[in-house]
Amino acid sequence: MTLLYAEDDQETRENYAFILKPYFKEIFLAQDGAEALIQYHEKRPDIMLLDISMPHVSGLDMLKKIRQKDQQTPVVMLTAHSQQELLLQAVNLKLDAYFIKPVDENLLKNKLIMLINQLQAKKVLFIGENLLLDLETYDLLYKDFSIKLTKKERILMQVLTASPGNYISKDALILCIWADEIPDASYDNKLIQLIFRFNKKIARCTDNNKQLVENSYALGYRLRP
Repeated sequence: MTLLYAEDDQETRENYAFILKPYFKEIFLAQDGAEALIQYHEKRPDIMLLDISMPHVSGLDMLKKIRQKDQQTPVVMLTAHSQQELLLQAVNLKLDAYFIKPVDENLLKNKLIMLINQLQAKKVLFIGENLLLDLETYDLLYKDFSIKLTKKERILMQVLTASPGNYISKDALILCIWADEIPDASYDNKLIQLIFRFNKKIARCTDNNKQLVENSYALGYRLRP
């Protein structure tokens, strides 16, 4: 996870960046809302921590601009006691949390950890014992080790996980996996071979002989429940 932290006070910015560093892959720092907006568009952070009042562009005005197109990125706002009216405006912009300065470090860390956990839960799908699918890249992870997939295997996983537990017909799979080709009768066998090799790869990497993708002659293929 990455964090965008915007704070106009340099000492405060550096102190909290140091405190939060262990919890994030990277922290992008900004000294005002204008710089933070540039960072947001360039870096696309997973979480934002914003001071509500900053020079040039305030944290509140920055959030207003972001929420015009982005309703998903979690935002935590830092505010002073005297800024209650601004805070009420921020709450209406889908604010995930706010903290009154001086901020309790443990409360802030706990909230950010909770947001990290929520985002991680949304970005992975558990499809087997110790086997996870990254829903952004469609990489398979087994005990935190990546299983290298081919382009066609990634498309196969993308289609099957769109409707987990349900069968997808072979014709639908062929049209998705070979979307840039004109399928003929030989593609039935190509699909069989693709799924055979895929199941064999997963079994070899996980030491589990159960097929990850199972088939029904009448219904098609699905991920094994």
